[in-house]
Amino acid sequence: MGSLKVNALRNNTAKVRHLLAILGVAVSAGAVAGEAHEHGKVALTLAIEAGNVEVSWRSPAVNLVGFEHQPKTPEEKQKVEQTLLNLKQGYEQIVLPESALCLLKEADIDTTLAAHTEGHDHDDHDHEEHDDHDHDDHDHEKHDDHDHDEHDHDGHADFSAKYTFECRHPEHLKQIEVNLMPSYPGIDEIRYQAITPAGQTGGSLTQGNTVIVF
Repeated sequence: MGSLKVNALRNNTAKVRHLLAILGVAVSAGAVAGEAHEHGKVALTLAIEAGNVEVSWRSPAVNLVGFEHQPKTPEEKQKVEQTLLNLKQGYEQIVLPESALCLLKEADIDTTLAAHTEGHDHDDHDHEEHDDHDHDDHDHEKHDDHDHDEHDHDGHADFSAKYTFECRHPEHLKQIEVNLMPSYPGIDEIRYQAITPAGQTGGSLTQGNTVIVF
């Protein structure tokens, strides 16, 4: 019986990820992705399937930390790291109905600003990979192109997040509150697309309207 429950949970999680992938394709082909790096705006996707909730969003870094260049001073590095830590508090960022009894299973936070902050995993990974292998000039160019040209081109940098919840009473999932704007006043609009048991929907959230109802 226990193995059946585990298999069912895995199947539901896979379905949610598939729905989110579909939304990702839809967003990338639409206006939201085209404006994904518009300052003040956030692009968000939501997928709900059989009690599994997955929320993903992407925001220009300036909305959250006030700059988009790679952090140079200790104060800038600390601000990036603190923002990463704050965003990991998924219960504070995404508020689900208490009666749904939802448990945060995963909070995956990333930023292209983190490559040069001290002690960050991405920084360690890049340097270890660079040092442990005997790279030639071609490898150096590939490394530089990825870290600098892709991340720093035109001064653009982003934060991204993915939160995964499991809810014991999904029948109570009638809305979610996206609690980013009170903490980050640099955000003035969150444009979202969602697939829920009620169907597919989309819209935008503002400072005075932070709840997605479905």
